[in-house]
Amino acid sequence: MVTNSLRRLFSGHALPLAIFGAVAVSACSSSGGGSGTGGSGGSTNTGGSTGTGGSTATGGSTGTGGSTATGGSTGTGGSPGTGGSTGTGGSTGGSIGTGGSTGTGGSTGTGGSTGTGGSTGTGGSTGTGGSSGTSGGRGGSSASGGAGGHAGAGGATGGAGGAGGATNCAGHAISLAANVAANSDPAKAAVMVAFNGSADLPTGNANRTIEFWAYVPSTAWVADANTMFFYGTNNRVADGFGLDFGTTSNGIGTIDPFTNNLFDNDNQSSGLSATTSQWAHFAMTWDGTTVRAYVNGVLKASKVSTSSTQKTLMTGVTALTIGGYSPAYFNGQFDEFRIWNVERSASEIMSTMSHTLVGNEAGLTGYWKFDETSGTSAADSVTSTGHTAHPGMLSASSTANNPTWVVSTAPISCP
Repeated sequence: MVTNSLRRLFSGHALPLAIFGAVAVSACSSSGGGSGTGGSGGSTNTGGSTGTGGSTATGGSTGTGGSTATGGSTGTGGSPGTGGSTGTGGSTGGSIGTGGSTGTGGSTGTGGSTGTGGSTGTGGSTGTGGSSGTSGGRGGSSASGGAGGHAGAGGATGGAGGAGGATNCAGHAISLAANVAANSDPAKAAVMVAFNGSADLPTGNANRTIEFWAYVPSTAWVADANTMFFYGTNNRVADGFGLDFGTTSNGIGTIDPFTNNLFDNDNQSSGLSATTSQWAHFAMTWDGTTVRAYVNGVLKASKVSTSSTQKTLMTGVTALTIGGYSPAYFNGQFDEFRIWNVERSASEIMSTMSHTLVGNEAGLTGYWKFDETSGTSAADSVTSTGHTAHPGMLSASSTANNPTWVVSTAPISCP
């Protein structure tokens, strides 16, 4: 924030006072009254107060035959002093604070000194502009922006309040109506995305990042019973690419990033409580040498090939299954499912995971927001020029078990 500092000088103007003295004259030999002392003229008053006129001099006592002394003329009062310029109000409110408290506006500048702008809280309370700021304080990070600063005494009217904070843009999510039963799920609810050999789904040894938000019910933490996504074949030569859950350990759920051999990395701690139903962000990457898995932007698993000869992936060309890998299907919700043809770092994943994308980001080749409210397909929201859309088709063992659209409660804001 920048604070403007203005100074104004107080100036006073004074007019001299005329002072007149009257003298008493003696007429006889008897002792006449002493000469009256002339009144003193009013001193010039600095700062605006009217000068006090000289008081009328008291004449000397009357001498025999002496005339009464004429008192001094009343002094002319000083011209009214010019008051100090009205101080300019505080400048723009202080920096955005945290915690949601209402910012205190800048106090009215005294004698021209610049008032201090109030800091404006974030996190829910409406930020209030500086009460005498030249411009209003910035709004809080709640959805409603801060109000503009009120006019300071003599100062300029405060500017408009700052813009409100982030708005939840999660929209809708897809819910999989699954029936979990120890490594078998007869509902087989999933979203199937056909790529027909398109390079938009990285296969073979191509670099990649698969990421998404998932609502994980506490009942989903069952080893090898809730595959979250998978594509590729099952020839056991690192020809698949998927993520499921492992054995719970000390109340903490574990994850199994797998490739069908060589890079499989089972029972890695997710850091998530297995007794709490919650939204979490998952990501799985490949950079040419290492398979990595992240939970909420934090690296949780890392694995290189266990073979002395094969050090690469051989991911087969198939459709992408969001929510399953027969016979194990996930029974939670999905939102913001994304595919990239580049390996994204932890900082890159964390920088975008909590807000929606524009759709034309470099390397983005598949993007399903699941914002539909009805129907049997989910739109691919990639907007890059020349991109061929790959809609996701809702699938299950029967129409009654098809995934359904629900209002998302994932912590996703607008970009």
